[in-house]
Amino acid sequence: VTQTMQIPLYYAEDIIGVAGANIAYIRSTSGAILTVQESRGMSDEITVEIKGSASQVQTAQTLIQ
Repeated sequence: VTQTMQIPLYYAEDIIGVAGANIAYIRSTSGAILTVQESRGMSDEITVEIKGSASQVQTAQTLIQ
């Protein structure tokens, strides 16, 4: 399963964390693969792509929210 989330840029730091600590926690806890990139045409958002099983993706989404 692959899901994408559009996140306001001002939350990017909270999601990634210091030296990537928060996103590493989300990855290890959920087991999902997360990719963070700038949203095309939207300078005030980032796109988080989440890949994994349905439960892994749901866990990652919950942790991000």
